[in-house]
Amino acid sequence: MHSEKFALLLRALEELQGGQASAARRALAALTRMLDVDAVDEDMQYFLFATALARRLGVGEAQQMNLYLRRFELPQISLFNLVAERLPMVGLAGQIANDVLCRLLSGHEEATLLDVGLGTGRQEVALLRTLKASGAAPRRLTVVGVEPDTDSLRRAEVSLLETAQELGIKLRFRGIPKVIEALDASDWGLLRDCPGPRVVHSAFALHHMAAGVDRQDIFHRLRAVEPTAVVLCEPNSDHVTDSLSQRFHNVWNHFSHNFDMVDELGLPARERNGIKLFFGRELEDILGVVDDSQRYERHERVETWVERLSNAGFSPAPARLLEGSWSFPHPTVHIRQGPGYVGVGHREEMLVPVICATLDTSA
Repeated sequence: MHSEKFALLLRALEELQGGQASAARRALAALTRMLDVDAVDEDMQYFLFATALARRLGVGEAQQMNLYLRRFELPQISLFNLVAERLPMVGLAGQIANDVLCRLLSGHEEATLLDVGLGTGRQEVALLRTLKASGAAPRRLTVVGVEPDTDSLRRAEVSLLETAQELGIKLRFRGIPKVIEALDASDWGLLRDCPGPRVVHSAFALHHMAAGVDRQDIFHRLRAVEPTAVVLCEPNSDHVTDSLSQRFHNVWNHFSHNFDMVDELGLPARERNGIKLFFGRELEDILGVVDDSQRYERHERVETWVERLSNAGFSPAPARLLEGSWSFPHPTVHIRQGPGYVGVGHREEMLVPVICATLDTSA
């Protein structure tokens, strides 16, 4: 970290908080004049943080900075594939989650997977293949996808049904084109009526619940569905806090590890910068949105998710469900098991935990 660059970034943050917009603009301008994103790997991180803070000064200024970054953009589908395939906090976390889900679903005559934030079903297609390879896939599997994007929901349905037919798995698909907080009584009733055992899965989706939504209440509603287990993948950082200063330092720490990992993986420069730009969109939401109620990326620490599950009547999964021989071919990437989770991290920092909690029948 170049202390002069970081000092200018902090100065801009402090002046923003003090209502000194002109001084903040000057600090950001001084910082950006020092940056060479083509030659210095770390400078992309500084530019993205500066762009996020510039958004608080006015959309026009952030747009001007984004024009400079646009040359690094990759097609969205290519970017999603890159992130899922190359970054361990996504690809490896998905593999761990699928292995846990396989243990929960295997060996049953019939079972249901309730997937919140299904997307296009990429991870769930891989789960079907894992189930088939286990030799103990359910004879009949119901997949209920909660996903607000109707196009993604249709693509997921086609992919899952085609893969199930290929593998000889009897699969029924039910799509609910909503976010989880918008489910009504009939939706929750549908979930309760699905054949058991019922297993809930959500990857990088629950932190998107809008401000004002009682997240604990959502978990109580999930408990009423009586799933045997809940499996979550979520970034491990506090980006919910109302303190802009604390949020800045939390997000700097979290994304520094992500960006360092991207730089260490030996990817081509265009791919490295494209992936960083993908994270830059999250930074603009976390730091650049002035009205906190409009923020979308509201990440929380693993301890918060585990406590929320416990308060709803779930218990940390037994260690046997979370054991595995997972690895990633880079010395700075670690996999560590904690109470009720397996964490994927970089150096000393856990970046993404795969959390598993089972139904506490005594609750």
